[in-house]
Amino acid sequence: MNGAGNANRAIVISCEYPPFPGGTGTYAGNIVAQLRHAGVQTLAIVPAYPDLATDPAPSTERVLRHHRITLSAATRIFKILQRSPKGAILLAADLRSILLVALICGALRRPYRVMVHGSEASKFDRRFVLKRLVGAAYRRAEVIFCNSRATLDIFQRSFGRVPNGKVNYLGVDESWFLKVDPAFRHPELARLPTEAAIIASVGRIEDRKGQLETIEALKIARDRFGLRNFVYVIAGRAEPGQHMSDVKDAASAAGIAILMTGRLSDEDLRRLYSRALVHILCAQPKSTKIEGFGLVLLEAAAQHCPSITTRVGGIPEVVGEDYPLLFDPIDFAGMGRAIAGLANDPQLRMQTGDALYQRAQSFTWRACAETTFPELLTPTKRVP
Repeated sequence: MNGAGNANRAIVISCEYPPFPGGTGTYAGNIVAQLRHAGVQTLAIVPAYPDLATDPAPSTERVLRHHRITLSAATRIFKILQRSPKGAILLAADLRSILLVALICGALRRPYRVMVHGSEASKFDRRFVLKRLVGAAYRRAEVIFCNSRATLDIFQRSFGRVPNGKVNYLGVDESWFLKVDPAFRHPELARLPTEAAIIASVGRIEDRKGQLETIEALKIARDRFGLRNFVYVIAGRAEPGQHMSDVKDAASAAGIAILMTGRLSDEDLRRLYSRALVHILCAQPKSTKIEGFGLVLLEAAAQHCPSITTRVGGIPEVVGEDYPLLFDPIDFAGMGRAIAGLANDPQLRMQTGDALYQRAQSFTWRACAETTFPELLTPTKRVP
């Protein structure tokens, strides 16, 4: 990898970035934060979010749009990179920025490295024209990072073996481990009865996250295993389409109390994890989208909250292959039994949450950044 004359500089380009709450944006934002905290001069070329509160930051060019690159933005980025030090190490953090960077760096004859996320790797089984274009952009990279072994395997099934492919696990920010006062700020959460058991799902409301399947598991937990007095809380924004309505209709038909909060503050999310009986990510193996990592599992674990989850994508790498609450995606009976078991055995809930808490501490953004930029960061504790 490029190390000569880097002048302690890095450039990160991403079409998703804080304050947008998506996983790719979380990755890019934390990589930039780790570099800057270590004293590395880091330029972030990222989207503007006019509708979201954005803290001003030095060396941040908000010239892109969310998941969009306009011609004027591409021209401006070309000029920025043309003026930047030749030795600065360049990372393209998502699929769209990879395509742009490959084009610009081909003209400027500059190296770059890329990060591949699970859903990006799984898009290209059948879209052959775009697949060739994307494959060429990836193969010109000096190193291809993937957020799990599962993502790397999917990538290589689509594009062939890549000798410069490397697994680079994501991290969990230290703020998720902080204790917060238990009083919710979200008005509907604040009105929940203290005796009600909260079953939580955090993430986008879309079919691959498995909210419909979670309702099936909750029905079984209630009807077969005696779970009572619970509410299903879904925290996250709805993706376009019919799925959100389908989830509401399924919960109504099943007689399950449901609360969709939309996006929550990080403080209320920590309260939700801390208060919840269990967090559920019933991820489903969709053909064009896959859960390549499952960052919410670590965020829940940081509050000692156990997760019931599925053997999909990179999830087993996050929770561990022998994790006792890891199920096949349609094992609703097993998940239902596990939900009721946690409700009936507070000691089991505490032990499972504590074990996952210990595992979560080994996934750090510092380690992720060190793997991405070994020339710029001195190694510290590594992910096992």
